[in-house]
Amino acid sequence: MEVIDRQRRAAPQTLPGFAATTWAALRSPPDATPDRFDPATLDELPLPARRLLARAVPPGSLLTTLLEIDMEGDIKLAGRWFPFTARQVLRAGTGFVWAPQVGGRVLRFTGADALGPDGARIEFRLHGRIPVVRGSGEDVRRSAQGRLAAETVAWMPQALTPQASARWASIDDHRAVVTLDAAGTDIDVDVTVDEHGRLVRLGLQRWNDSASPPALAPFGGSVDATMSTPTGVGIAGSGTVGWDWDTTREADGTFFRYRITDARYPSIREEHP
Repeated sequence: MEVIDRQRRAAPQTLPGFAATTWAALRSPPDATPDRFDPATLDELPLPARRLLARAVPPGSLLTTLLEIDMEGDIKLAGRWFPFTARQVLRAGTGFVWAPQVGGRVLRFTGADALGPDGARIEFRLHGRIPVVRGSGEDVRRSAQGRLAAETVAWMPQALTPQASARWASIDDHRAVVTLDAAGTDIDVDVTVDEHGRLVRLGLQRWNDSASPPALAPFGGSVDATMSTPTGVGIAGSGTVGWDWDTTREADGTFFRYRITDARYPSIREEHP
């Protein structure tokens, strides 16, 4: 078991240099032990937020901001679906690194999509050698901030609590908007929760850096199933993601289908081995 833990602590070997640096920065130990979740802090929240957080975060949970996940699924590239597996580190409010292997033996892409203290960058290579996608700069950073906000809602419910400075506004009995700090920019995410407290859908206006010209566009995802992390926190376990969310073009805009295969909180494991 200790060998497995050491392997999991290491960044994926296929990471480009910039992404390896960001991975290490995001995974650095916190300055202080996080607070523990107090359900009484939910009393003033809109009903959907209360249902979601009461179900997803067990009382007394450490409100850690750091998560590592493994996933598998399919991604659409140039109109064609490819299978992928990936590892990701996510630090709420700060950034993420997504490190996939896409395709198979004939067409295989590796690289990373990263947002961290030094900005955002994306780079993928065919068979690890031929550059096929590269991007950085302000438009890439703004798009990555939207991704960070969406994935925080899906996979880091601890960051949606009032104790983590999340701000909620009601829409109706099943929908509410949560405002999150996404690497220095406040972003509103529309959250749909069912009567049992399960996250069903989320949506936001995300900067589309691939548009001509780049602009805000509807973006979101649906959650097909939830899963429980080792600490009992409930996160989105599988779902679909795409552009043109909640529009007539939603089906065409879907480009990502995922299933989480493992989730862990490195700071908690290292603090309590």
